[in-house]
Amino acid sequence: MYFLSEGVFTLPFHEQLTNILVDSTYWQEFIPPSENALPLLSPSSFGSSTRAGGGRLAMGWWRAGKWPITILVIHIVAILIFTRGFLLTRTELPYYSQCSDLSKSPCVHSDPSSDNQTCWTRPAVDRLIIIVLDALRFDFVAPSAFFPESKPWMDKLPVLQKLASSHPSSTRIFKAIADPPTTSLQRLKGLTTGALPTFIDVGNSFGAPAIVEDNFINQMVQNGKRVVMMGDDTWVQLFPNHFNRSYPYPSFNVKDLDTVDNGCIEHLLPSLYEENWDVLIAHFLGVDHAGHIFGVDSIPMIEKLEQYNAVLEKMIEVLRSQSGPGGLHENTFLVVMGDHGQTLNGDHGGGSAEEVETSIFAMSFKDSPPLPSEFDSSVCETDLDGKKICTSSIQQLDFAVTVSALLGIPFPFGRCRHWIC
Repeated sequence: MYFLSEGVFTLPFHEQLTNILVDSTYWQEFIPPSENALPLLSPSSFGSSTRAGGGRLAMGWWRAGKWPITILVIHIVAILIFTRGFLLTRTELPYYSQCSDLSKSPCVHSDPSSDNQTCWTRPAVDRLIIIVLDALRFDFVAPSAFFPESKPWMDKLPVLQKLASSHPSSTRIFKAIADPPTTSLQRLKGLTTGALPTFIDVGNSFGAPAIVEDNFINQMVQNGKRVVMMGDDTWVQLFPNHFNRSYPYPSFNVKDLDTVDNGCIEHLLPSLYEENWDVLIAHFLGVDHAGHIFGVDSIPMIEKLEQYNAVLEKMIEVLRSQSGPGGLHENTFLVVMGDHGQTLNGDHGGGSAEEVETSIFAMSFKDSPPLPSEFDSSVCETDLDGKKICTSSIQQLDFAVTVSALLGIPFPFGRCRHWIC
């Protein structure tokens, strides 16, 4: 059928399209000339060689579209390599360490008739207090003398610095190097399991699933330790049935600098007088939220650090008052630590030095012998009072094994590291 357009007879539409597809002058705009290129069909030869024309027509389409297809394939391959390499996944081992594992080791020779009922290690402490100050940068704790330039947010936790300088054998400040991703959920998983979370786990930050692999919280419960938790509710999401008592507070309102911290303070100081726990965990969030909203170099950040210093002073005063012979805290071990650092803008999650460098302050209320010099890798400087203060650098993943060794419980099965001296 032919169509009449403006008084002129025209070819049917499908014949017009065919003429365009096989017209070599049309395709020359898209296909560069080549000696090896197959000739395209002309309109006169289309009817006499349908099969050949169909093949050459397909070849024309391929030549016109081969570069976009090639680029698409390259993009798909690149995405597959990225997801397989950067977004690593790992298998969570369904195994748990047991005290009985030690007797099966060919490296350990023990007398089966012995009355020694210790597990992997003999407990070194009776009680453990873990204070987590979220997003605690290393320069929040270490004296400004360790850095080329003093900043307004430095030296705001003087109680920790004074203890480190006056009791060097039983108190130490560590620079703890975290592994990215430096988000709270992933760092808590790393701290408690001693294993490496992956970036793909970041998607769980807004609905943390319970940890099913072995971890030191599980080992505490399995070995009869009574655990009390207060603060960031991420802990009860990760360990839903592990705490004898818990006081969780919602953590995702970053504009709220005080609710979680005030809840910790409300329950922390009274708990120090109680005998019904072996491990106490308090997770403060104010510094993290202040960083997100105002940045590190801000008045709210400095106010939060000063508030923490006052709380730590009161807590240490209570612990010291009961650390004498026969006292409730005679053999208590205190840890004040961060889960990750933060940039000057308050961001974290990546692998920059500001994000991965956090701090661990450790203190025993029993006098300890000094560490032999061959094992001491600390760096010392003079603080604002002219006293020498030393710090050491460690891997944060060592924390899980170290806590387990202190309490005399089995190490988490999937741990990657060793304990801290």
